[in-house]
Amino acid sequence: MSSNNSNEAFGVGQIDIGQQEDDDIDNNWDHAPRKSWRELLEISNNRSRKIRGSNYVQIATVDPETKTPRCRCVVFRGFQDMPTDHPFASFSGPSSCILRMCTDNRSQKVQQAVQEPTAEVVWWFPKTSEQYRIRGELLFVGGEGKFQYDHDEHLIIARKQLWGNMSDAARESFLEDAVPGQAYRPAQQAVPIGGRDQDGKVVPPPNHFLLMLLKPSYVDYLRLTNQYRQVDVYDNGHWSSERVNP
Repeated sequence: MSSNNSNEAFGVGQIDIGQQEDDDIDNNWDHAPRKSWRELLEISNNRSRKIRGSNYVQIATVDPETKTPRCRCVVFRGFQDMPTDHPFASFSGPSSCILRMCTDNRSQKVQQAVQEPTAEVVWWFPKTSEQYRIRGELLFVGGEGKFQYDHDEHLIIARKQLWGNMSDAARESFLEDAVPGQAYRPAQQAVPIGGRDQDGKVVPPPNHFLLMLLKPSYVDYLRLTNQYRQVDVYDNGHWSSERVNP
């Protein structure tokens, strides 16, 4: 696991990390009321917001043919809000739990998740030495009508908004004709600069641009500074929380 933290040094282990000092860390953690994983994550994210790359997470899927894991980094792009009448409403408010990301329909992770929908995200916060393992169902929203929620009006809008909010460089990468994972070849067609037309307006997203959502059901939280570990489980519309041994 890489970070800009000095804990990368060879030989630094869990006990050493647990001795790290941080003025922001609550030394009376054991005596405070237990927070949900979502509340904890909000705090962790706010403390690390200024750290470059703090919004990168690792997501693992399962190769259905070999039954082996496949892991890669993706960009966390916030939590997806849902209207109160949506099937996912119980995951949404008052604070949404659904992780929002994006991907390319031609990537292997999509083909793997279609057959084995359960995936796990690992999010490490080097400033506070916290780890979140968030497991749940991986869902996709595209422009071809091949996925279950491609016609969901709320998620159609969310996909379009995500495309518009991305950086110019990120949009360009999705507009290239190169298929992820295939042998390299020079580009065969020009890409609109910044994913914008001649008037500077953002072009529509290509069909293979997918809104990727993780609908969580199990979260394993570990804080190495004081060896605190907590497991949160979603069942029958509610989250339950339990402290466990680290």
